[in-house]
Amino acid sequence: MSSPVDITASGSPPAVPIKEPVATRSEARRARRKRTHRRLWWSLLVVVVSVVILAAAGLEAANRIDTPLAEPVVSSRLPASLVVAGVAPSVPWPAKGQGAISIPSLGYAQQSGPEWPVPIASLTKLTSAVVVLHDHPVAANTDGPMITMTAADVAEYDNDIHKDESTIPVQVGEQLSERQMLEALLTRSANNIAYSLAVWDAGSAAAFVARMNAMAASLGATSSHYVDVSGFDQQSVSTAADTLRITAAGMRDPTFAAIVALPSVSLPLVGTVPNLVPEVGSSNVVGVKSGYTSHAGGCMVLAGDRVLQGRTVLVLVAVLGQPTPAPVPPTTTTTTPKVTVPGTPTTTTTTVPPDQWNVPDPFRFTRPVAENLLGTTEAAVVSVTVSTAGRVVGAVTSTWGRTHHQVPVVTRVDAFVLAWPGQQVTSAATLQPVGPGDAIGSRIGAAVYSLGTQVESVPLLLAATVPEPSWWWRLVHAP
Repeated sequence: MSSPVDITASGSPPAVPIKEPVATRSEARRARRKRTHRRLWWSLLVVVVSVVILAAAGLEAANRIDTPLAEPVVSSRLPASLVVAGVAPSVPWPAKGQGAISIPSLGYAQQSGPEWPVPIASLTKLTSAVVVLHDHPVAANTDGPMITMTAADVAEYDNDIHKDESTIPVQVGEQLSERQMLEALLTRSANNIAYSLAVWDAGSAAAFVARMNAMAASLGATSSHYVDVSGFDQQSVSTAADTLRITAAGMRDPTFAAIVALPSVSLPLVGTVPNLVPEVGSSNVVGVKSGYTSHAGGCMVLAGDRVLQGRTVLVLVAVLGQPTPAPVPPTTTTTTPKVTVPGTPTTTTTTVPPDQWNVPDPFRFTRPVAENLLGTTEAAVVSVTVSTAGRVVGAVTSTWGRTHHQVPVVTRVDAFVLAWPGQQVTSAATLQPVGPGDAIGSRIGAAVYSLGTQVESVPLLLAATVPEPSWWWRLVHAP
């Protein structure tokens, strides 16, 4: 191998180095940049795709976790009704006439047998009072408007006295409150007051009688028909069951109920006088009315309060057409001189017609029948427990993971109704939607028990928290 030639020493010119073309270097740099850019773009693409994949996975996970579960199903296990246990008593119906019982709040009524309209004497005044209070209500603890007695009122009093009807005295210009007049009507059975109230209310007795018949029809007393305002006319008729329908309407009015429960009343011109129904005010008897004529016999409606577990229930009984003691002729007779031969006086005894003889205590036989009927009816009412706290009456079913998860629905409190043996208490549940995770003790509705006018609403609660799956279970299971 030859050594390089020293151009200086040998006298020849030095060798010049060969350089790479400029274009070639630029292309190399551009190529390197392209490779770098491609690596960056690929790296960026990988990052973007990874982010997208992770985001999609995150969204899917979030969707699975947040997707609502199927709504839990709330169901009731309450029966539609329950039968009141016990044996109904043998009701001591009157041997003659008609009898009926009614317990309005229980929706229970019974009668002694087939009924037909019969005279009811002063029980007619029950309808008169209901009409007056319907047209002119008297608020509790108030007396109502004042009513001035007129000459027509006094004339009616005189006429009723002449016919031996029950009355209270009145005088022209005297003022009585509506409450006082109703007291005289219902506790003293004053026929003249029935007339005065009728004219004050409707303008005339005839117009008032029309209102009485319309009122009876509206209350379902379709076998009742009135021709006068007091019941002195034997054509004013009703039945025992109808009489109780009207009485029940009256007892719903606090003023009516307060008046018939008075053992005595104080009235102008007569002072303090007892209720003609002496049973009122004793043995839980809270009313209501008696009536008697020779055609109607003894008639009586009694009301009693039966108290069970601190709850009061009104019991009504009626008896019509009861036997009365034999009438007693007057103990004295009057004589009048009669001349048969001029100048020769003779004496003739005059007597009262038998149909006008007095009947001593006309309710002697009616009273024990009505009292026995009331006592037996009151005793038959029983207390029925319809709910006990914690009783399971339904369930909440939540389904996930192909498994049914149940939570009991329970009653919160005890509840009872009053009933007649053999009656049916209806029951129904009103339920609200429930969601997964709803806590133990949450109220989700009510159980409603009904009998007559009695309604007991018992809150329903969750006995446990409604279960729901964990977030991990939601993540790994499709919705």
